[in-house]
Amino acid sequence: MAAAGRESVPLPAQKDSGLRQFNFSVTDRSSLSLIEHLAMKKILITGASGYLAHRLVPIAANYGAVTGVARDRRSVYAPADGISLDITDASAVQRVMDHVQPDALIHAAAVNPGSGDSLMDAVNHQAAGVIAQQCRQRGTRLVLVSTDMVHTGLCAPYLDDAAADPINLYGASKASGEALALSICPEAAVVRTSLIYGLDKIDRGTAGFQQRLLAGDPLSLFSDVLRQPVWVDSLATALCRLAVECTEESGLLNVAGDEVLSRAQFATILLQFWGTKVTGNVRFISGDGITGLPQDLRLVCTRANQLGIDLPGVNAVLAR
Repeated sequence: MAAAGRESVPLPAQKDSGLRQFNFSVTDRSSLSLIEHLAMKKILITGASGYLAHRLVPIAANYGAVTGVARDRRSVYAPADGISLDITDASAVQRVMDHVQPDALIHAAAVNPGSGDSLMDAVNHQAAGVIAQQCRQRGTRLVLVSTDMVHTGLCAPYLDDAAADPINLYGASKASGEALALSICPEAAVVRTSLIYGLDKIDRGTAGFQQRLLAGDPLSLFSDVLRQPVWVDSLATALCRLAVECTEESGLLNVAGDEVLSRAQFATILLQFWGTKVTGNVRFISGDGITGLPQDLRLVCTRANQLGIDLPGVNAVLAR
């Protein structure tokens, strides 16, 4: 989530260096041309203190000079320049855009369920329109992160351009954000993704399960709710490629791991990876009939596959 307090914080000076960790030969003309092209890119990332950002920011630094915005600039992941921003404040968003003048903006900010319906709508829906308007006016490339939760789970597997049909408020807020952004900035790319995990930092969902088990509390896991979890590095790389390299791609596309797992399978695998034993306190239950819970959110990632984006499943990532 990247909505922020409205305290006045001076905007930092931009760093001159925009390239990090390139492995190109300086004697190769094509490599030099690509380096020069990427060196000019300024990338702005919203939600730059969230879970996705812990890998998105350093990976984006391989594509250009990165500025990240969050509620508190001190929480923005390195090596980005950090700016405090309330993305629901249109005037503040304009000031940041004037200051950074980004070539590309990756809109990764979001409010998850449980934070209040009005805030969820303000960030996931309305702020997407504010950002799209700024990008359209300036010719800034926009890549917006959305979710598989825009679907009911009744018509899987979902193609890239499947119409949104949400059955909960979170999915509805993200679907509204998608539609608003694309109505304003039709050349934007909207990425629908799934559960995000990494192997260097535990994700919020798994951490919550782990805390319950360590406390000796009972834990219920859905055995028939299907998702395609995505490795954070794969998703971050896809977003950066869409922002800087694949700039002709527009509209909706799915980016998710190529392995279908139930929520119970996914949780069990990650709990074991993080050293937590799945004990007798765990119950495997059905999600059938639970209001607002999509049961089958399998995605078909045709466009991502055509772009050569690597989307390994959970077990393949663990085997690396």
